[in-house]
Amino acid sequence: MMGTVRIGFDARAAFLDPDRGFGRFTRALAEALLQAVPGEVIVFVPHGFLVPPPWYLRAASVVQLVRPRRGAFLVDAPAWAFTLRRHRVDVLHLPTWGVPRGLNIPVVATFYDATPFRFPSPRQRWRRQRARLAIRSIARATLVHAISRHAKSELLDVVPISETRVSVVPLGVDGAFTPAPAPVAPRHALFVGGGDPHKNLDLALAVWAHPAAVALPPLVVAGAAAADPRLQRLVQARVARAVPHPDDGELVALYREALALLVPSRNEGFGLPALEAMACGCPVVAARAGALPEVCGDAAILLDPDDPAAWRAAITGLAADPARRAALAVAGLQRARAFTWERTARGMLELYGAATRSERS
Repeated sequence: MMGTVRIGFDARAAFLDPDRGFGRFTRALAEALLQAVPGEVIVFVPHGFLVPPPWYLRAASVVQLVRPRRGAFLVDAPAWAFTLRRHRVDVLHLPTWGVPRGLNIPVVATFYDATPFRFPSPRQRWRRQRARLAIRSIARATLVHAISRHAKSELLDVVPISETRVSVVPLGVDGAFTPAPAPVAPRHALFVGGGDPHKNLDLALAVWAHPAAVALPPLVVAGAAAADPRLQRLVQARVARAVPHPDDGELVALYREALALLVPSRNEGFGLPALEAMACGCPVVAARAGALPEVCGDAAILLDPDDPAAWRAAITGLAADPARRAALAVAGLQRARAFTWERTARGMLELYGAATRSERS
């Protein structure tokens, strides 16, 4: 517990990017902190959005910011300075969009991954440049929260910052993600995530475009990747289905009914869908890349993200082997139990305390 330390938490991403990994992390951590230290967190939210009523009961205050645009405060340091003069905090956690100059209080920033440096997209050059600026600005933080050991390693590669200022606190899985009360026959294979190139939807599309895919269940693509126009050919052929904006209840049902979750990403700072799937008793087939081996451990099938034939063979094998699916489900459930948002909140509270002590020293 933090005692009398007043925590400022920038929760805007929970409302502005609710379907993306960092938006879901921001919301889950905000709720876990409000449970862990009621009355000690000032939550900053964007103006005009519906805030969960329990936040008002548990927060020291809920402050609406008048500029809800993504990344606005990365370049608008005076707006933060003005806000923090009116709402005093002892430590500020900025979980997204970087750290502006001139914040005269201890700051903890969260780092996810170095994908904008490692996997450039020429079609979105301006987005890549903004993302790189945000990552570099993390060096201004008092301390940095890395969501995995892999993320910490990537940060140290791209930002000149001392290793002693970076701490790893893993993410958790929400209690809503649980196995089905009774066994469910597989109805589809599942891909959950964004449409960025490094997410590697191409691999899943290649597997289901192959003639051998007639032996496989349909592919369901959930999340931003569902808008990929290349998916439409498979949808029209009735071998795929798109679910653009699933809520947690829909995700739970999709995980429970899946033959397997496919995570072919070439880089992940953590890989939250893999953890959610395991918590639902869904077997996971993931890339041997990024933080996925770190998060999945021995509870998933790990493959080369650039070998569609190996993925097709693994999926076909799972479809024909219920015992193998059951063993993966049991291993995944055991693995997922080690990751809770309560544990994440405790780790972050320790980091906030360390940031305030570091600033004083």
